[in-house]
Amino acid sequence: MKLAYLYTESELTPWKENVNAETLAFLLSQTPLEINAEIVHFDGFNEDMLEKLKKYDLIFNLCYGYKDAGQTEVAGWLQHYGIKHTASSFDALKIAQDKSILPDLCSPIGILTPDIFFETTCLEDDVLYLSKPRKGSCHRNIHIGKGTWMKNHLSTSDDDLIFQPYIFGREFSVAVIPVSGGKYYHALPPVEIVPAEQEDIYIAGQSVVKTIREFGPNLSDSISDDLMDAAEKLHKKIGLSGMSRTDFRVDKNGHIYALDVNAMPNMDPERSLLPAICQYNGVAIMDLIKRIMDNSDYVSGSKNETSGKIILKVSM
Repeated sequence: MKLAYLYTESELTPWKENVNAETLAFLLSQTPLEINAEIVHFDGFNEDMLEKLKKYDLIFNLCYGYKDAGQTEVAGWLQHYGIKHTASSFDALKIAQDKSILPDLCSPIGILTPDIFFETTCLEDDVLYLSKPRKGSCHRNIHIGKGTWMKNHLSTSDDDLIFQPYIFGREFSVAVIPVSGGKYYHALPPVEIVPAEQEDIYIAGQSVVKTIREFGPNLSDSISDDLMDAAEKLHKKIGLSGMSRTDFRVDKNGHIYALDVNAMPNMDPERSLLPAICQYNGVAIMDLIKRIMDNSDYVSGSKNETSGKIILKVSM
């Protein structure tokens, strides 16, 4: 099989994603030996790019956008021209990127979410809120402040923002990946995002306060199972393929709230969370790559059931 790792330089992506030479070299080194793998830089939506990609059996999609176009548009372009790739479908990515519809996705499957407001006029002055872009990369351009601050500093019309009450509690992230063989999906145990100092107000990443990752957190089996179950349900509900990562908050009463779904997690071995979760839980990166490649066969319909030769579509 001829495989291409498709990427765009970080500076050319809308949200400056973690894709660099070290990441690509690492992935090449972890590619199964029987796979003929190369690196291809996405240079735009043009005929030359299309012809280059047609030479490969599969595109391992690490392209998080190009200039003003996001990862959803790139995946949609590949899909439109019949280029087989490892990311989710255009429709699934479009759903996942719109944070404003997360409550509508979660409610029918019994998952809580923070309330969402679209105008600062709806906010109570003394309540603490979190604002974030309705679309785009997780953990970026986030503000936390009381309603009064939001009204005085933020404009919904200019920035397409949404507002949510800040949920005090513990934050977790759960990865969903294909099982060995690629046919189904399963969640890995949650990792906790912990503020480096004892802070009540924080988010994943370093934009509010410094945070660290705590693998194997002190967490009851029931909460851990519920977090993994919720992540799997969302992965299926949205119709995602390959891998995803969902962020949650657990409040002091043990209520679980879904915050964001990352439908195309980064693969940087040092900075990105999903590869670290996999390796901590005994899933080597070479194994993960193989699982994602196998999963793409089921999603595309090119791999059949062994009995009756029924084509299995994983995405629903």
